Amino acid sequence: MYKYKVKQTQTKSYFFNLLKKDVTKVYTFDTYNDALIFALSEEINTFICIVSDKVETIRKTYKNHYTLKQFKKHCVNNPMHFLNTQKCRLDEKQIANYYFYLIGSNKLTKLKKH
Repeated sequence: MYKYKVKQTQTKSYFFNLLKKDVTKVYTFDTYNDALIFALSEEINTFICIVSDKVETIRKTYKNHYTLKQFKKHCVNNPMHFLNTQKCRLDEKQIANYYFYLIGSNKLTKLKKH
């Protein structure tokens, strides 16, 4: 029914960083969940929902979900909810790996804002 389009822009450099060029790639998804997982994993702020040929709406990725920076802060403050432990013994790199693990394994309920 709906199609979801995610635009990703990368800066490419050529000839020992003398020439720089922005390359935009467009990805299309059939489901909202697939587009959301891709946008969260690539840290893209918005993506487009195509309702019909003339109607498009913008979806905000981080409206209902934590960014990586917010997740690190809340994970240290409330480890019982996020890690199921009493104390957070993870460093920032391990918390970031856990964040991307939750995204990759489709466990987005721990990433939702309350």
